[in-house]
Amino acid sequence: MKTLLIRFGGLLAVLFGITLITFTLSYFAPGDKAEAIAHARYPGDFGIAPEVLQGIREEFNLDAPFFSQYTHWLADVLRGDFGISYSSRTSVWVIFVDNLGETVTLTLTSLAIGLAAAFLLSAVAVRYPNTIWDRGAVIISSIGAAMPSYWLALLLILGVSVHLGWLPAYGTGTLAHLILPAATLAFWVMASQTRLLRTFMLEAYDQPFIETLRLRGIPEREIFSRHVLRHSFVPALTMIGLDMASLLEGAIIVELTFSRSGLGSVLAGAVLSRDLPVVMFLVMFFATAYVVINSMIDGVQHLCDPRNLKKVKAS
Repeated sequence: MKTLLIRFGGLLAVLFGITLITFTLSYFAPGDKAEAIAHARYPGDFGIAPEVLQGIREEFNLDAPFFSQYTHWLADVLRGDFGISYSSRTSVWVIFVDNLGETVTLTLTSLAIGLAAAFLLSAVAVRYPNTIWDRGAVIISSIGAAMPSYWLALLLILGVSVHLGWLPAYGTGTLAHLILPAATLAFWVMASQTRLLRTFMLEAYDQPFIETLRLRGIPEREIFSRHVLRHSFVPALTMIGLDMASLLEGAIIVELTFSRSGLGSVLAGAVLSRDLPVVMFLVMFFATAYVVINSMIDGVQHLCDPRNLKKVKAS
């Protein structure tokens, strides 16, 4: 219970700090907020009347001092009121719910594909060390770690969509629209996890009990599946949690590149239109998701640790 309270207090501190920084950057950013909101609200009208701009300032209290605006927003959030979008006049919560599914689908699909590929590459590399398979896995993971996701996305669009015409380059709605974005993020996950899993598996093979199992005549396949994988799984959990949380952020760039609907596209549009309620809510969501996911992974890692399991059984 004490640990949960400490983590909850840390989460509140993180949220307060992030919202204060985000609000400060938005408030002191150059440019007329009312004009940005007006252009987002009336995209075809290039000559916005001064009366319209003044009406927007009064509607959203944009002329109020910084701390007045921040405390007013914070009080509404504490009451569960996340406000309405400046540009679309739609509830921020409705916008969030309508776009959450696309981002979660992309994130989980990418994570599943990336982890499967990473497990396969690292397993082959460890079973056949210092061979072409091992070197190939290292090279592929190094390329994936060095290649930005937007650059890989552009290469996939150019090769698979433009030249070959196999898959659509942009859009949302079908499985075909999901393949290229998921492959882009999965390649990054695969690169990150392959290097770590390979390292953890090699460390597991170096443990003294592995040689003892071999002397007892246990097949190499059973040693790998029942002992090496279990030994390397616990430390890998932490990095899997970090990658899962980072995928939510990486989805922003990928959704923009492939013109997908989702929270990333919404956040980018809100930043450009100075839609502060949407920006603040999504920043809070990504920060909360990052902290919660890593806290859950820490809990699972604690439970999966054999030393802790022995303590639980002994008690």
